[in-house]
Amino acid sequence: MAQDLFDEDKYLQLFISGSEDAFDAIFKRYYEGLLNFAKVLIPYPSDEAEDIVAEIFCTLWHNRKQINITNTLGAYLYTAVKNRVFDYYRKRKIIFHIPEDDVTDDYQQPDNLLIYKDVTLRIRHLINQLPPQMQLVFQLNRYEGFSYEEIAGLLNISVNSVKTHMFRALKSLKASYQVTT
Repeated sequence: MAQDLFDEDKYLQLFISGSEDAFDAIFKRYYEGLLNFAKVLIPYPSDEAEDIVAEIFCTLWHNRKQINITNTLGAYLYTAVKNRVFDYYRKRKIIFHIPEDDVTDDYQQPDNLLIYKDVTLRIRHLINQLPPQMQLVFQLNRYEGFSYEEIAGLLNISVNSVKTHMFRALKSLKASYQVTT
């Protein structure tokens, strides 16, 4: 998996010392996931999600010498996006809600495209029916690869709450998804 080959500490140290190549590698590694995370938190058709992620990377570059990362770079960036989104809502006095995701058609094998699209739509529909906090915990763990501890830190909830959300989400999804053969 490409995620395992990314040496975060190495790139972070090079980035802090001013390496543009390291910044590019960090950008390429995290941009898409951060953008998807922001899009979950900010409703479409707003371009704010892209703006927020771009601002995060600009701020990261300008403040690279003062950066203090206590956990992982990924957790730091996702927390920064979450905080920026909350600032966005505070400034606009909007009540925070999580919109439904659009389904993407990334799977490119022609023989399985129709089956993949149908299964993906059904699963996304079931995920979107989960309560908002449970949905977010599930997506961060299953789609973004965050550990329970990282999710707990990101969302300011206990690890046991994350475990409970995941258990209930999986139980609900398994009960709701009827496999047809």
